[in-house]
Amino acid sequence: MNSIKPTILILILLIITAYFVLSHADKIDCIIPETETEPQQSEQILTLQATAFNAYGWDNNGIDYGPGYCIVSSDSDIPLYSLLEIDQYGEGQVIATSDTLKANEIQVWYNAPSKVPMFGTQTVQVKILGKGDKP
Repeated sequence: MNSIKPTILILILLIITAYFVLSHADKIDCIIPETETEPQQSEQILTLQATAFNAYGWDNNGIDYGPGYCIVSSDSDIPLYSLLEIDQYGEGQVIATSDTLKANEIQVWYNAPSKVPMFGTQTVQVKILGKGDKP
C-alpha cells in the first residue's frame, strides 16, 4: 500500500504539469532560428603548387617536423602557424617559411619517404581556416 502513494503523487504532478503546459501553449514562442549557411568569417581559398617532402629531426628553427606540417614561401600571403585544409592532403599547419619557395608554392610533410614521389608536385586548393598556435 505504501508503494501506491508515491505513484499517485507522481501521476498528480504529471497531470498538473501537462495542464500548465497546455493552458500556456499559445504564449510559447515557436520561432525556430535559421541555421547559418555563410561561414562566420570569410575563408580564403588559394590555388598553390604543393610539393611533398619528408624530413625527420629538428631544423635550425627548432621545429621537429611531423604529420600535417607545411612550409610556405616567405613571400606568401599565408601567415605563419595558419591552419589549412589542403586538397589531396588534408589538414595542415604552416610551421615554417622558406626563401627558396615562390609565393604560390607550399611543401607538405609525409611520414614515409615512399609517399613523397606518389604525391609529387600537384596544383591544389588551399583553404586558410584560421590562426593556430606555435607547435
